[in-house]
Amino acid sequence: MHKILLLILFATVFQSISSEEINSENLFNFLNEKQFLEAKFTQTTYLNSRDRIIKGTIKATRGGLFKLEYLEPIQETISADKRFLYKLDIELEQLDIVPREEYFKDTPINIFITKTGDIDKLYLIDSCTNDNKLTICALSPKDKDSFVEKLFLKFLKTDLKSLSYLDSFGQLVELEFEEISWKPFPVSQLLIEVPEGIDVVYH
Repeated sequence: MHKILLLILFATVFQSISSEEINSENLFNFLNEKQFLEAKFTQTTYLNSRDRIIKGTIKATRGGLFKLEYLEPIQETISADKRFLYKLDIELEQLDIVPREEYFKDTPINIFITKTGDIDKLYLIDSCTNDNKLTICALSPKDKDSFVEKLFLKFLKTDLKSLSYLDSFGQLVELEFEEISWKPFPVSQLLIEVPEGIDVVYH
C-alpha cells in the first residue's frame, strides 16, 4: 500500500513539473539550471523587407565558453574560451583572434554563457505572455548602451523554441532552435579545428 501511495505521489509531482510553463517568476531559475546548451538553429535577419537566412549549430556552457558554426550559405565558426574570441572564415582563409575582455557583455549569447546567478544582473524581465500555447518572454538589457534593445525568448511549455532580438540598427534577428539539448558534452567539442593554409591574425 505504501509503495502504491509513493508511486502515485511521485507521478503527481512529476506531472506538475513536466507540465509547468515558463513565466516571469521562474524564467531566470530555469535558465540558471541549464549549464550546457547544444542545438541546431536557423537564423533569420529582418531589415527593410529583406530577409537573410543562415543555418548553423550552437554549443555553449555556463562557464562562458561557446562555439557557433554557420553552415549555410556561409562557412564561418566563432568560438570563445576565457581569454580570446576566435573567428574562422573559410572563404577568406583567415582566423582572427581577439582578446575577449567584455566582448559578450551586451550580446544575446550571454543569456546562455553568463555564470549561474548573474543573468538578472544583465536583464530585466518585462513580461511573459501566452500566445497560442506559446509563452513569449520579453527582456530588456540593464545596460542602456547595449546594442540589443529587446530580447525575446519563445517557449512551448519548457521547450525553448526561439531567441530573437531587436538591435539599435533596427534589425530583428531570430534564431529558431531544433534538436535542442541541455545535456553535458565534452568541452573539447568547443575547440576550432583550423585547416592547413589558414592565415592567423591577432588583434
